[in-house]
Amino acid sequence: MSDNLFFYIQRYFMSYLMKQHNYGPNTVSSYRDTFKLLLKFMSESGKSISKKTVDEIDCDVVLKFLSWLSNVRKNGVPTQNVRLAHIKSFFRYVMMISPEYSGQCSEILSIPFAKEDKRLPDCMSTDAIKQMLSSIDSSSNEGLRHLAILSLMYDSACRVQEIISLDVKDFQPGQCCRIYVHGKGNKYRTIPLLGKTEKIISKYIRQFGLMQESPMFCNRNGDRLTRQGIRYIIRKYSKLANDTVPGIITGSVYPHRLRHSKATHLVDNGVNIYNVRDFLGHESVATTQIYLSTNPEVIRKAIETVAEKTVSESLDFFSDKEKDDLISFLDSLG
Repeated sequence: MSDNLFFYIQRYFMSYLMKQHNYGPNTVSSYRDTFKLLLKFMSESGKSISKKTVDEIDCDVVLKFLSWLSNVRKNGVPTQNVRLAHIKSFFRYVMMISPEYSGQCSEILSIPFAKEDKRLPDCMSTDAIKQMLSSIDSSSNEGLRHLAILSLMYDSACRVQEIISLDVKDFQPGQCCRIYVHGKGNKYRTIPLLGKTEKIISKYIRQFGLMQESPMFCNRNGDRLTRQGIRYIIRKYSKLANDTVPGIITGSVYPHRLRHSKATHLVDNGVNIYNVRDFLGHESVATTQIYLSTNPEVIRKAIETVAEKTVSESLDFFSDKEKDDLISFLDSLG
């Protein structure tokens, strides 16, 4: 079997990622970018990339590559860990088809991921979402299109690529209005929509005369909307919202923040975490659980609810001092 690095990379992408695992185009693009960066880093040695062999990527090279990502490209820890995960996946494949490289592969697989500061998802309040949507003048065609995009993004909590990929036929109006979404990992899921969102989307489709086979959202040139286009729309109306109510939206606003916000609002309102997992299209509930700890107010309300159900009936058994202490304790949790 050839020891040429290109041979292994091509087989890894074509037969392993795309054919065997059926990864979608966005996931494949992310892996591709990792290897483009790795090859760019290695080319600085002066040797022709086409002549590189798989054994030239050893543990030392990978560690230096991660350092290069940090120091030269200024990538943060999460990005570095994603790149390392891609490289480890590649060398698991190499070890599987070419056991003679097991030693080299094992050393790379043993490289630890950098520790990340676990940050809670960045979300917006419901008031901020309402203000942003109410800042849109839907009397114009452009305004109606923007309202349809942002309303659907928040209500469905779709990833930006899922919104971009929607066709009109994926929208099913009616009593149980829903959209069919082509998500990560080439998986499909059904998402229910609120009646108000259905009315906005239906009016938008009628007003623009869209056919069933048409893309749901296009730009002025008639091409399918892009990530940059959606980011521009969100920033435009978040600025208008802040101009009207200064400070109602803090920090930067980006498409995924609407998804974080919807997930947080669902959890805060008591929706079962497993239902939220399915709604978001997460493969594991472990990914969804981060939304459980975003709002201390939810914990306080839960404690108050339990107190109402259990403590009130037996309150007479507490002394006045103990009653005061109990109230102080609950107040301290807020």
